[in-house]
Amino acid sequence: MQNGTKKIAQLGLFTATLLVASNMMGSGIFMLPVSLAQIGGITVYAWVITIIGVLALALTFAKLAVHYSEGAGPAYYAQQAFGEFAGYQMSWIYSIANWIALVSLLPIITGYLGYLIPAFQNIHVALITQIIVIWLMTWVNIKGTSFVGIFQSSTFLIAMVFIFIVIIFGWHYYHPAIFMAGWNPQHLSTSTAINHSFNNILWAFIGVESACVTAAAVKNAKRNVALATIFGVVIAAVVYVLACIVIMGIVPHDVLINSNAPFETTLDIMFHNNYITAGMAIVTVLKCLGATAGWMFLIGQAATAAAKDKLFPKIFAQNNNQGMPRNGLIILGVIYTVIVVVTISPHAQMQFQQIITISVILYLFPYIYGALAIIKLGKDKLPLKNYIFFSILGVVAALFCGWSIVSSNNTLALCGMLLLFIIPAFYGLRKNSPNP
Repeated sequence: MQNGTKKIAQLGLFTATLLVASNMMGSGIFMLPVSLAQIGGITVYAWVITIIGVLALALTFAKLAVHYSEGAGPAYYAQQAFGEFAGYQMSWIYSIANWIALVSLLPIITGYLGYLIPAFQNIHVALITQIIVIWLMTWVNIKGTSFVGIFQSSTFLIAMVFIFIVIIFGWHYYHPAIFMAGWNPQHLSTSTAINHSFNNILWAFIGVESACVTAAAVKNAKRNVALATIFGVVIAAVVYVLACIVIMGIVPHDVLINSNAPFETTLDIMFHNNYITAGMAIVTVLKCLGATAGWMFLIGQAATAAAKDKLFPKIFAQNNNQGMPRNGLIILGVIYTVIVVVTISPHAQMQFQQIITISVILYLFPYIYGALAIIKLGKDKLPLKNYIFFSILGVVAALFCGWSIVSSNNTLALCGMLLLFIIPAFYGLRKNSPNP
């Protein structure tokens, strides 16, 4: 244990920055340009506001993480600041958001497979494929293979090479006229376009709370966690913004909004080389398969920890001979399957959009609680000037998250609110149970 702690403590600013950035630059980038193209290039205004709001949120979490390194995440901060019920409520909402968000990888897989083999564009084939992926990756996790982490990391790096090819060399093929033709296709007012963009853009920054995880692992945490957070958010933002802008300036708007594989479509226009575009599609599919397995592992472990803390049913804490929560993974597999069946759409981008909309809304509730927690938790931990500054920052972050919820899809936002009202009933049953 001492050796492991010593090794973790050697993480410097550069490594911590890459950790924060890579946690945000997940598989969402492979479909995000299509989602934003529906609204148009006018979304660049929303990027600016979102980056400011995300930085306020990230810096608040980073400051809390330095002083509460024994626990990571907004749900933990909610419990420490507002009590056991708030922690229970936010833990459940955060977990449900994770379960839904994981499924967002599946339409990316079938969307890019459809570029290679048109049969995967069929809704029934896509549905069956996504269910097969769920249970294949569940089986991989139950077996406890250590190959998943290496596979996920290597495919991520290869996929980033293709993404940077588009970002760097794409400007040679960029046409301002194409970009401006899709500037505001729905003829929305600027404020309306910004409001409609928040949910999509925030998806790019889900994982910003990873600063909480790095705090206990970073050398000179009081200085480097905040810097790593700022640099990580900026790096992720630059990659996302450049990728979206360059693609919108290469691919005609009417083609882009109907694409299930925007990077393949872009590479095809750039190079007219089937090997390059097929290579990108294959790497994207493999990357998302690895990410699915890796995310299933993390969610399974989180559910096990929650069960040991008596937040989840005991069945989630039962491990098999490989040390994996077999029963919990199977239950989660059923949940993922239900989400797929409910969200499946004729177009991969439509399914992706539904999933990220509801999951982002759910993530924002714990983010609000976590951001406001600084007001109480920082009172005895921070010097007065720092306390005032970070309290204001926390309020700004919470207001931004609230603004994003209000401007989201009304029906899905109401579903999120409904969860807030349902969970207290389960909390009451848990408290009244003789063996909680």
